[in-house]
Amino acid sequence: MYHLVYTSTATMPFAPAELQQFLVWWRANNSRLGLTGILLYSNEGDIMQVLEGEQPQVEALFAVIEQDLRHRNIIKLAAGPIGQRLFGEWAMGYRMLDSAALHCLAGYANPNEPDFLAALASADADNELLSLLREFADAPPDELPRWNPAAT
Repeated sequence: MYHLVYTSTATMPFAPAELQQFLVWWRANNSRLGLTGILLYSNEGDIMQVLEGEQPQVEALFAVIEQDLRHRNIIKLAAGPIGQRLFGEWAMGYRMLDSAALHCLAGYANPNEPDFLAALASADADNELLSLLREFADAPPDELPRWNPAAT
């Protein structure tokens, strides 16, 4: 089993109805490929996604995402083998977050830090990131962390 976590920004934010249509298609595609995971999306077009499945299918889908003109600023945060699926019950779980909460989560692995790649190379860092994503997926919206601009 393999996973990949990335962030990106939509070139144009999706309208709620449009996003629901995409989710139907994306879920069907993931089911067909044997993939599971979660998509976190903010009202400003910020995206964080976890993909889980067999490595060739995960990497092939990510290659398609990297070429998708609806994405920009694509950053792979983590990838590698996992013992079991964290999001196995969802062909694609979905959670709408406000932009501040998503930035708070994405800031956990800041690609601008000098030791970013070394920190993500650790299996412990990968497991911590996946656990944090799972907590976000499971938390009621009113319990999600709020971004504090004074703290950055």
